[in-house]
Amino acid sequence: MHKLAPLSAAIVLALAGQAMADDSTSTQSQQGNQNIAEVKQTQAPFASATQTQAGHDHNHMALQDNSTSHIQQSATGSFNAGYAEQLFENGSHINQQAGGSLNDAFASQSVGENNEALQVQQGSGNRSVIWQDTQYGSQATTLQSGHGNDATIEQLFGGSNNKSVIMQGGSDNQAAAEHMTHQNGDIAIYQEGRQNWAYGDQRDGLGGTIGINQYGTGNSVEVWQDNQAASQASVYQNGQSNEGYIDQSFGQANSAGLSQTGRGNASWSDQFETNQAVTSISQVGNTNLHFTYQTGDNHSLTISTVGNANKIMASNWKGEKSGGQFGVGQQAQINQAGNGNGVNLTQEGNSQIARLNQDGNRNQMETRQADSNNELYFEQNGSDNLLIADQRGTANYAEGLAAGNGGSITLDQSGSGNQSYTYQLYGSGNEATIKQTDGVNLAYVTQGGNGNQAFVDQSGASQTATITQFGNANMATVTQQ
Repeated sequence: MHKLAPLSAAIVLALAGQAMADDSTSTQSQQGNQNIAEVKQTQAPFASATQTQAGHDHNHMALQDNSTSHIQQSATGSFNAGYAEQLFENGSHINQQAGGSLNDAFASQSVGENNEALQVQQGSGNRSVIWQDTQYGSQATTLQSGHGNDATIEQLFGGSNNKSVIMQGGSDNQAAAEHMTHQNGDIAIYQEGRQNWAYGDQRDGLGGTIGINQYGTGNSVEVWQDNQAASQASVYQNGQSNEGYIDQSFGQANSAGLSQTGRGNASWSDQFETNQAVTSISQVGNTNLHFTYQTGDNHSLTISTVGNANKIMASNWKGEKSGGQFGVGQQAQINQAGNGNGVNLTQEGNSQIARLNQDGNRNQMETRQADSNNELYFEQNGSDNLLIADQRGTANYAEGLAAGNGGSITLDQSGSGNQSYTYQLYGSGNEATIKQTDGVNLAYVTQGGNGNQAFVDQSGASQTATITQFGNANMATVTQQ
């Protein structure tokens, strides 16, 4: 519990000391045992302080300075403590309330302009701290109900149109928000349920916004936005034991969104050394896992997962398979529906595009793009299908479909201007391997049935190959040099 003034327990102020300036008003009411209240108002036209205490062992103190001020503090129950201070202020307002027992509140508004701080606590064992420093259009609001909740808002030394709101209901929730050297900042955290943890933080600032919603039990979120520019991060988690983590590193024009429903989902999103990077992740179901990482310029990554135990590995520092987006101008879009699907994605170089879609169960994709302007569009609609795709060089293009079960497609493109179209329409156990080097080669492979095999090897220039297989256990090999 905060002891808000270095006062001896032997000192009891039946009527608290008040230092008054013109237009200043102070009203204090105390009941119970060992209550302490203090007011100091200096150079305080229009200032007002009202403190009300009931119960026993309360501490309250209000300090106001060069103000247009208002402080109101009210406590009921036991062991409540409050402290509010407004320094140079302007449109100031602090309102602190408590109910129950063992509540703590602390608010300070330092230099300021259109300041406002509100803390409302009910239940027991709640604790809340608001500190706004060099602000401008500031607002900080903490509402807590239940018991054992903890909330901290700091808006620190920079500022502009600051706003932080924390609302918590339930039990044992924690929340923290920070802005530091910010401008248009805005942090809002809402938590219901039990044992949720959320943390904001907007570092060196410009346009940032952070929103965090959590419902359910045992969810955890951590967001920073590092050096920012027009950053935005939004996290929504519903269910149980979901984790998030968004870090937007050294940034500019960053945006990241994360939405998780169900339980046991986890996602990490880094955007190290970023420019104009955008990440959006949505997970529905249970135990889905995504690791993402972006560095460079103009990145965009969109991931959507429905079902259970799906994985996306697109990070070079976390996960069992290394991946990520590096370089300039990459895009990736991945959709997963079903269970146990996996994607391992790596993009580096300039202006790569990958659109990957999985619908079914236990499908796997491993894709790698390097150099520049390569495009990959692929869809898996059955189960137990495998895609391995490696694109290097310039302006290579590949698209394909696996609509059966247990099929495999291996694609290797290098050189420039090569095109590959691979379709496994139905059946099971079909296999296609396409290798293209040099330039402007074209390959078509179509398979339907069971156990078919097709092999295309193009190592010259301006060559065309077409393989069509229907039925069972067919084999075709095309070699062009």
